[in-house]
Amino acid sequence: MSVIKKHKDFNKSNTSITKFIFVCLCLLPIFINAQNLSNPYQTLKEKREFIYGIDNRRTHINQQSALIYGLYFGIGFGGKLRFKTGVSGMLIEKGKLIDDQGLVKKNRLFFFTLGEEFDFLIDKRLRFTTYFQAGIGYNYFRKLDQLKMEVIAGRNLIIPIEIGVNSSYDVLPWLGVKVGAGWRFVLPSFSYNLSGYYIKIGLNINGRKLIELHRIKKGRKIKTS
Repeated sequence: MSVIKKHKDFNKSNTSITKFIFVCLCLLPIFINAQNLSNPYQTLKEKREFIYGIDNRRTHINQQSALIYGLYFGIGFGGKLRFKTGVSGMLIEKGKLIDDQGLVKKNRLFFFTLGEEFDFLIDKRLRFTTYFQAGIGYNYFRKLDQLKMEVIAGRNLIIPIEIGVNSSYDVLPWLGVKVGAGWRFVLPSFSYNLSGYYIKIGLNINGRKLIELHRIKKGRKIKTS
């Protein structure tokens, strides 16, 4: 039974990966024919800036919806290319997948990250971004019996790798709306069941531009007074 169950879980994950790759391939001709594609090598020569922010994403952990919180900082080039490092984790343990012994495994992930984002297509206020991030950390888990009594507790090494595509639209010079999706692969093999899709939905707030606009308005008031 366990072999059959693992095989079915693998097939489900494999099907999800195939769907994600298929969507990316369908969108590829649009991106290739676009006129505003950015060159990452040229972008490296542009102005550098310090970047920071949050990187939260919604996902599923063992059949239960979860939210991974993230904080990062790094270096940006020309407002298009960003290299960043940070930490990510779950505040609340998640998981309702029952194993062969009838135990429910609860998981709480915590890991350090290194990542890259590149705005490869920019059309006025709209931009599309590749997203790649790898990390290393631990899954702090507990196994509970049918009475919700703890049977086993411990931690496992995890190496999560996230790949996806984001899109954002600048509503204001300092405010944007972000939507993105991708897939999280988790190594080593005993952590494969932590793999799954993730979704990003949120706001982008550019603190630097907001401060600059405030200074400009303040300067105009001083001149008119």
